[in-house]
Amino acid sequence: MDGGAPTTFALKSGAVQKIVLTKTRCQEWRRLALRVYRELTEVPFCERAITIGVFDGVHIGHRALLQQLQAAASQRGLTTMVITFANHPQSVLSPPAPPLLTTIEERLELLAAIGIDETLVLTFTPELSRYTAEEFCRLLVDKLGCRSLIVGDDFALGYRREGNVARLRVLGQELGFEVAVVAPVTNAEVRVASSEIRRLLLEGKLEQARAMLGAPYRIAGRNVAGAGRGRQLGFPTVNLQVAPEKLLPRYGVYAAWAIVSGERWRAAGYVGRRLTFGETEPVVEAYLLDFEGTVPYNTLVALELIAFIRPEQRFETPEALRAQMERDVAEVLHRLQQENGSSAATSS
Repeated sequence: MDGGAPTTFALKSGAVQKIVLTKTRCQEWRRLALRVYRELTEVPFCERAITIGVFDGVHIGHRALLQQLQAAASQRGLTTMVITFANHPQSVLSPPAPPLLTTIEERLELLAAIGIDETLVLTFTPELSRYTAEEFCRLLVDKLGCRSLIVGDDFALGYRREGNVARLRVLGQELGFEVAVVAPVTNAEVRVASSEIRRLLLEGKLEQARAMLGAPYRIAGRNVAGAGRGRQLGFPTVNLQVAPEKLLPRYGVYAAWAIVSGERWRAAGYVGRRLTFGETEPVVEAYLLDFEGTVPYNTLVALELIAFIRPEQRFETPEALRAQMERDVAEVLHRLQQENGSSAATSS
């Protein structure tokens, strides 16, 4: 089942109490910024259009579904809610879970930018995986006020995925909610899916991944202390402490944009192991090409990966590495200039 629940989830016991908002209060509620609930008991009752899923990457297929969610809500005066998950359901159903394109915090930022009213972040548990489709749909209606459920064509919920689209439509007629099915989105005749984007990134195919994401792949983290080797080589870097669940793309050098304190800088990014120095733990670091000074530790830095330059490599000496880094920087500048030219041509 593509779903999840907080540890206090207690549908069968009836422990979840309903907090009711009037229709006028619901309309006022929708004017506020994205509201994030992390417990079912926090959610006031309000008539809603709801969709459910991991939404990893919030890619163009997800965005098509979310646009339909907003359209359905607008037509009927409903509040839009996305139910997503703090952990990937696969971590319970068939571990290990795949690495994520977006952390939960990144997902919430993207959903807020789209204009979704509410997000309910649930933890997927073995208990919830055993709920039937009817039990879960009753939760949606009785506790969350679901009047419209927007799903993809391959969506299913409930024990052993019994709640497919046909079953959901029957339950909708019985319980009083409509079911709208959104057709899949394709790119270059390939169905857009988080799993496909992960594959592309692991192969270093950034252009295809970007087309499906609708934006460059982004890796963010706090700047932490490194070994100082980049500075010794003449290329001081920021070192990102990345969430362990975040997907790291193909190891190697990237042309990137670094976002630091709201400003964008051209950057040569590196994802991978420091093989020249015998280090096997992967790192994410970036040399900011036009930046002078230092980036304070604990500063949030985001890298937007634009082009894959070359795979990781072990060099015989630090001098050989430095010579290659000089060539890498020249290629990074070339690729970013190309990207700027392409963006300008597109916008004109």
